[in-house]
Amino acid sequence: MKILAVSDKENTQVQNSILKNMDKLKDIDMIISCGDLSKNYLEFLVDGIKKEFFFVEGNHPTIKTSSKSCFEKVVSKVYENENYFDYGGINLHSRIHIYDNYILVGFEGSMKYNGKSFQYSEKEMTRIVNKVSFAIKKQQFKDFLFKRKKKEIIVVSHAPVAQIHDKEDVCHKGFNCFRTFIEKFNPVLWLHGHIHYEGQTNEQISRLNNTLIVNTYGAHLIDINNGQINIKSNIKLFN
Repeated sequence: MKILAVSDKENTQVQNSILKNMDKLKDIDMIISCGDLSKNYLEFLVDGIKKEFFFVEGNHPTIKTSSKSCFEKVVSKVYENENYFDYGGINLHSRIHIYDNYILVGFEGSMKYNGKSFQYSEKEMTRIVNKVSFAIKKQQFKDFLFKRKKKEIIVVSHAPVAQIHDKEDVCHKGFNCFRTFIEKFNPVLWLHGHIHYEGQTNEQISRLNNTLIVNTYGAHLIDINNGQINIKSNIKLFN
């Protein structure tokens, strides 16, 4: 499975590839946004690549809207809540979504720092993580009952995991409850945004236990194949 994962900064190389040469992007199975990208940019990616789109909002929301077309409301009801479907994509926040043999999980926003929307205290995010954890356990129990293969978990968040890629200021601090989630469920992959690293490096990729954690700042191509994960980050994506 190939994922184009993006966040926080528009990537002109991806845009040029869609306009001029799709060779680097033709095998993508899905697009995932970890937040803080403009609606126009994301719509350009979805329209150009024509693959399923999953997202969480960042601490500077760009996708959600107060009004939707009749079509969007009808499709949203298929996903149980009209907030789950926006602009051709599935909002993963605070829920799970089954994709093939994977459970996709999402957590929007950042640590609370000025009281505006899409910000959460550690306690508030812990409640959301607990809700999602219960949904995963239900799904895993169903799979066990029906003797289905155990699904791997992929997490999409805007904020980082505590002590992994995060910073000391409150706004960019990671959530401890994310570490607890990793210790409990061992997701195969955790994608996040929010942390800008211009002038420092072209990638931030770490591992916590069995979980590969990727800062998706810019654009990353992630290939999951037979338990192996290969990543091409930003400028490497088009070398």
